[in-house]
Amino acid sequence: MGEIINVIAEFLGNILRYIYMVVPNFGGAIIILTLLFKLITFPLNNKQMESARRMQKLQPELKKIQQKYKDDKEKQNKAIAEFMQENQLNPLAGCMPLLIQFPVLIAIFRLLQDVEKFGVTQIPNFSEYLIPGFQAWGNLLKADPYYIFPALAGITTYIYNKQNMTDPNQKMMLYMMPALITFLSISFPAGLVLYWIMNNLFSMAQHYLVTHLGKMKEEKEAGLIKEKGTANSTAKGSGKNRGKGGN
Repeated sequence: MGEIINVIAEFLGNILRYIYMVVPNFGGAIIILTLLFKLITFPLNNKQMESARRMQKLQPELKKIQQKYKDDKEKQNKAIAEFMQENQLNPLAGCMPLLIQFPVLIAIFRLLQDVEKFGVTQIPNFSEYLIPGFQAWGNLLKADPYYIFPALAGITTYIYNKQNMTDPNQKMMLYMMPALITFLSISFPAGLVLYWIMNNLFSMAQHYLVTHLGKMKEEKEAGLIKEKGTANSTAKGSGKNRGKGGN
């Protein structure tokens, strides 16, 4: 597995090198690489978010089933399984896209943790700074001495997790995950933390888009059903009036 991760990391390193030659700014190159990855995985992430949105919508019904069979776990599990089958819900649907992307995510982390190993810094006139010439802060190959990136990593992780939380029982994770990411980011290279921040921001934008489009679709379908019902009622009323007129 480690060898496969290294091969993927080397491939991504070549892409990062090419991006850097076009956009000679390491921070900008990382942001573009993140965006490319999000665009490629957009359909997979859509499925994951759609699954999470449906689970969130049906959560009250699941709570009722859990409450009804709270003293009988066997019946509870059976009722939940039947409910999910009836509503065409797959509990693994939200995990599968992440499992598929996981090796690439690890490879990106490995690449940005050690860009020298994968030859990114061998580009002539390479600048490791987010803002070239501003060396007091912004060296993306080293940890952020002012903890700005770790703080942003924690904040964006919290917001993204809150967007995706489908079960109130996950509330502890809502706070634990951002705290863990913030703590780890203190010692990580700033370039790696920048990737995590941008990944969160792009994911938040995609979540908003998917949720907004999903609501629009539901409202449109509800409107069509209402219009159809009104049309049927009008047609029935007209039929009755014609019948009375004929008599």
